[in-house]
Amino acid sequence: MLSERETRRLHEIELQFRLNDPRLVRRFAVLHQVVPTSPRAGGLLAGLAGAGSRSVHGAGPLPSALLALSLLVLLAGAIAVNVPAVIAGTVLAAVALATAATVSRPRPGTA
Repeated sequence: MLSERETRRLHEIELQFRLNDPRLVRRFAVLHQVVPTSPRAGGLLAGLAGAGSRSVHGAGPLPSALLALSLLVLLAGAIAVNVPAVIAGTVLAAVALATAATVSRPRPGTA
């Protein structure tokens, strides 16, 4: 959380941008329309405050289980100095992360 002094200074900087570079402000306004902000974000730079970010946690149990399995395979391959096992663990980790990135689950509270 910002102090009152920091918040005031941030608003002063925002006002200076609005007065001195309206083209930049319009660009951020367009970005804000393309990438909606989170309810906690605000101000001129709110469109870049992590809005629209995705989380692997929201993808469900399958990618997490695949990632855990891949880490076990990688560890076993490293201990046994088995290159094919390490490659298999790496490929399995990539599949787990690709699965997590492509699974779309609705967020709670959104319709």
